[in-house]
Amino acid sequence: MAHHETAYRPDIDGLRAISILLVVAYHAQPWLVPGGFIGVDVFFVISGFLITRIILTKVDVGTFSFADFYARRVRRIFPALVVVLTATYLVGWFALLPDQFVLLGENIAAGVAFAANLFQLRQTGYFAPAAADNPLLHLWSLGVEEQFYIFWPPVILLLSATAIRGRWIALIALVSFAFSLSIFFGYETVAFYSPLTRAWELLAGGLLAHLVVRKSVSWDKRIGEYLALVGLAAILGPALLLDRTSAFPGLYALLPVFGAVLLIATPNSAVNKMLLSNRPMVWIGLISYPLYLWHWPVLSYLGILRNGVPNVMEIWAAVAVSVILSWLTFRFVEIPLRHYDRAVKRLALGLALVGIAGLVTIAAAGFDFRFPVEVQAIARTQAKDNAGFSDKCFLETPGAEFNADCIEQGPQPLVFLWGDSTAAALYPGLKEAEAASGSFRLARFSAPGCAPILDSGANARCDEVHRIAFGLLQSAHPDIVLLHAMWGTNNDLDKLRETIARLRASKVRRIVILGPLPVWKRTLPHTLVNHYRAWHEIPERIAVGVSGLDNDQRMEAFSKAEGIEYISAWHTLCNAAGCLTGIGTDANQVLITDIVHLSDAGSKFLIRAIGKELLPFPPRP
Repeated sequence: MAHHETAYRPDIDGLRAISILLVVAYHAQPWLVPGGFIGVDVFFVISGFLITRIILTKVDVGTFSFADFYARRVRRIFPALVVVLTATYLVGWFALLPDQFVLLGENIAAGVAFAANLFQLRQTGYFAPAAADNPLLHLWSLGVEEQFYIFWPPVILLLSATAIRGRWIALIALVSFAFSLSIFFGYETVAFYSPLTRAWELLAGGLLAHLVVRKSVSWDKRIGEYLALVGLAAILGPALLLDRTSAFPGLYALLPVFGAVLLIATPNSAVNKMLLSNRPMVWIGLISYPLYLWHWPVLSYLGILRNGVPNVMEIWAAVAVSVILSWLTFRFVEIPLRHYDRAVKRLALGLALVGIAGLVTIAAAGFDFRFPVEVQAIARTQAKDNAGFSDKCFLETPGAEFNADCIEQGPQPLVFLWGDSTAAALYPGLKEAEAASGSFRLARFSAPGCAPILDSGANARCDEVHRIAFGLLQSAHPDIVLLHAMWGTNNDLDKLRETIARLRASKVRRIVILGPLPVWKRTLPHTLVNHYRAWHEIPERIAVGVSGLDNDQRMEAFSKAEGIEYISAWHTLCNAAGCLTGIGTDANQVLITDIVHLSDAGSKFLIRAIGKELLPFPPRP
């Protein structure tokens, strides 16, 4: 998103303004522009165009220098990046829990190494950090651009030695686009973050730059006007019609990329001269790079400090603060350093020092001494602090699979636990109850993100693993089938009704639905730490920033209508005063480790609380 050296065109700064406004609006209030993330793709086209034009203009007159090119990139990219990384780190020192601070250190180190997007490829899986808790997640796109800056200059120089440079650029872009279609073969994360799958967007701008340098782009004035309108529509349409569930980038990315190419290719159109070249748009474009860097950390920290429930005024105040910080960065950091003789070496040193701070933070496990002694144990809580998440019958565990080994053998009645990751978290409590009574044995089948619903059609993987689980259930003849999940509104209750009918047809004696757990907007440990900082106490219950009652009532009504047993986890853990945060006064006994998953202690507490209702087996003699 950095500005690039070329013959100045105010309309390109105006196009930058559209891009950054879409991205910021999407991050601030997604409902305004549900597809605003396409602003990044427009940035890529702009960068590809300007960088390639700079290189080709100098190559064609024999004045291109690698040293000069990369020195200019350092002057453009590093000043704002050093400032934002430093500020984000300093705020993180006070705002982030140890795990989050380690993640910040990893993001800083990856950003300094120009590999932020490659780092995000590792952040996969059900327990990957939430985007809202990662203040530097947005550096992935800068990583794509930086890798383009590194590899494209020598490639374009080689291509310039041929007579068919444009054809080679087009061919490379087509190959990259073909790679991007891997999104339709289950490689969504790779398609989103990989430089191989994103290069075609930059190369679309690069191909246009080749044509412009060769003076091969010219339009009739009327055609140019129409093309500019089509280009604007190709950007604004997807911004309004796509959303985070869309298969993106994929084929959808063709629209904003095509739109950006058309607008850059029609500099004399009314759209470019009247809309994109007006002073407010140009001003926003000039600060677009620092605004891109600033806005996400500011919004992320706002959400973290407000336990995930900032109000509208706070969100837009954060956007205003981002704009102010961006102008200050542009005016007092970027501009002065463009003309400072020793800027390159000092900026490189400054960025390296920030990177070292990130590495030290990783090595120090997030410096948990930053927190008062009373909440250090809470601050160290990790999402996977539950023995059920390392169980061989939870499909997020490496090497796990559903098979007969997930069913304990013996003569005792069989309790068959079936559900998603929240069901996996019940394992420690059920094992404790089993050991204490000796009156039942346990089978457990849990898969992340998969409510126990057969043939839901929503997720092919879930449908497949549930078919396996149900086959094993039929052969095991359980006495109790315990169904548990987050039970969100996205679950198809008609399909759940069919699943229950199939359970009854399989002669299951008892079917019990355990209702959804309370869901914390931000992690419960972070909520407790924030509360302690403000009030110097660890509350037994908290009523704000937690939800789930609606889903509980929905599932209770469903169970009653189906004539099956229902146990309310919500009413077990919550009342009018709020939801329980921990067990007793021991800070190590936090009830929930993240937003919804029970800790070992929480699992045992819940099963003890509902044991008489769920497990009416006689105790061990």
